[in-house]
Amino acid sequence: MKKGKRIKPKFPIEYRLLIGRRYKEREGKNVTLVALRTINEFTSFHYEIVASLEVSAQTIRLKIHGLRAPQVTIPGTGPAVFRAEHELLHGLYTVSVSKLEREENVFSVRFSGDAVTVESSPRSKFVEIVTSEEEW
Repeated sequence: MKKGKRIKPKFPIEYRLLIGRRYKEREGKNVTLVALRTINEFTSFHYEIVASLEVSAQTIRLKIHGLRAPQVTIPGTGPAVFRAEHELLHGLYTVSVSKLEREENVFSVRFSGDAVTVESSPRSKFVEIVTSEEEW
């Protein structure tokens, strides 16, 4: 049997990134929610996305390191998820999302008042960005 070069399947969108405002009742303040989920849903466990979030001087960097199996082995279905909250952001930010294979998507997002709008996004992307939890 002849072995050929393995062709990596290309899926258009692998992740959905939510960037929006959220009111924290316990603390009585608004925060910016950054949440990432996989498009694919898993049938065995609720996996966790291992990622790091850095916010500095008009730049938001989200580095995806992989998936982690849950510590509790209770079966469940659904996407893998990462969530983080940051203090309220204002103005125009560059949002960079990168994967281990060094792929990167760069977006421009504007925070003004209670509104979050996506100003620009890359043509070829593995991340879809949304600004409301209903779309996420």
